[in-house]
Amino acid sequence: MSLPTSERLPNDINELPPARQRHIRRQPRSATAAERQILLDSLVRLTAPTPTFFMRTLLGALALGAALYLQDIVILVIAIVALPFVSPLFGLAVFPGTLNFRQAAKAITSLLILFAFSIAAGALAGMLTTLQPGDPLRLFRFSGLYWLDVTLVAVSAFMSVLILLREGIIPRGLGVLLSYTLLVPLAVVGFGLTHGRTQLWLSALLVSFTHLGLAVVIAALTILVLGFPPQKTLGWLLLVAALMITLAVASGSLHLSTNQRPNPQPALPSPTRLMAASSTPSPQATPTDAPEPTATSATPATLTPTEVHSPTSENTPTSTPEPRAYWGVINADIGAVIREGPGFDSPIVDYANNGDQLEILGQSMPEGGQSWYQVQTASGLTGWLLGSLIQTLTPTPTQP
Repeated sequence: MSLPTSERLPNDINELPPARQRHIRRQPRSATAAERQILLDSLVRLTAPTPTFFMRTLLGALALGAALYLQDIVILVIAIVALPFVSPLFGLAVFPGTLNFRQAAKAITSLLILFAFSIAAGALAGMLTTLQPGDPLRLFRFSGLYWLDVTLVAVSAFMSVLILLREGIIPRGLGVLLSYTLLVPLAVVGFGLTHGRTQLWLSALLVSFTHLGLAVVIAALTILVLGFPPQKTLGWLLLVAALMITLAVASGSLHLSTNQRPNPQPALPSPTRLMAASSTPSPQATPTDAPEPTATSATPATLTPTEVHSPTSENTPTSTPEPRAYWGVINADIGAVIREGPGFDSPIVDYANNGDQLEILGQSMPEGGQSWYQVQTASGLTGWLLGSLIQTLTPTPTQP
C-alpha cells in the first residue's frame, strides 16, 4: 500500500490553514501553480456580482439622477458612495490568466447593467430639467481627460488588486473613487443626450471608456507582475488588445477635447477689423458739384459702415448707424466648447450646438497664434470660444 505523495488542495483558499493562506497571498511567486490557481479562482468568486450588487446599482443610480436634477453636491457624494464597487471590472482583469469565458460573460453583463443604469439616471434627470448656465457640480470636466482623474483610476485599480489578492476583501473606499471616475461620466452622457449636447455626451463617453480600459489594463498588469502571467498565447493577445484599444480611445478623447477639427472654414473677416469697427469714426464724404449715382452691392462679410447719400440733399452725406453688436454662428458638426478663458486648459463652462448664434464681445490671441472670441450665449453666460469654430456675421446695428 502506497501513501499519497502530496496533500490534495481544496477548491477554496479560505479552507487552507491561515499561515498557508498568508504565504500564498503575500508571496504568490513562491507558491505552486495549483496554489496560484486557487487564489485566482477565489478572486473570481469574490468579484462575481451578487443580488446586493444589483440592489446598490439601482439605489446609486437613483441618487445619481437626483443629484443631476437638483444640482446638489451632497446628493452626488451620497450617490457615488451608494454605488457598488466595480468588482466585475477585476473579473475581466483576471480573464487573460484564467480564460474562463463563462465568468467573463458574467462580468461583462454586470458592467453593462451598471453602465446602463448610470446613463438612464442622467437621461431621466435631463428630461426633467433644463440645462442651466454654469456648472455647479463641475461635471463638464468629463468632456476631456484630466491628469487627476487618470491618476485616481490608475492608483485605485492598482491598490484594489493588492487588497483583493492579499486581504481577500472588497476595498469599499477605493470603490468610491472608481465609481466617480467611471460611472459619473456615464450619467453626464445621458444628461447630454437628452439636451442634444453632442459634444458633451460624446466626450464624456470617450472619457468613461478610457477610464474603464485604463482600470482593466492596470489591474491586469498588476496581476501579471505579482506572479500570474497568462498561460496561453490568447491571454497575451487579449492583454495587448486591451492596451491598444485603451490608447486609441484616449487619443480620440484628447483630440476631441482640444477642438482640433480639420474642417475648412469659409473666408472670414479679419478679427482685428471686427473688433475695431465699432471704434473707427465714420469717414466724411467730400461733396462734388455733380455727384454721379453709383450702385452699391451688399457684402455680407463687410464690417466697415457704408456711406449712403441722401437723395434730398447734394452736399449733406449721411451714414448708417455704426454697428455696436457683433454676432457669430457655430460652424462645428458636433458643437463647440465654451471655456472660462482663452485657452484649452481653462475650465469648461458650457457648450454650444452647431448653428447656435452667439454675440461676440471680444477677441484674444494667446500664445500659439490661435484666435479666441469672448462670446455671450442666449442665456447670458459669458465665456471664450475657439475662433475656428465660429463663423462671424455682418455686424448688426443696435437700434436706439
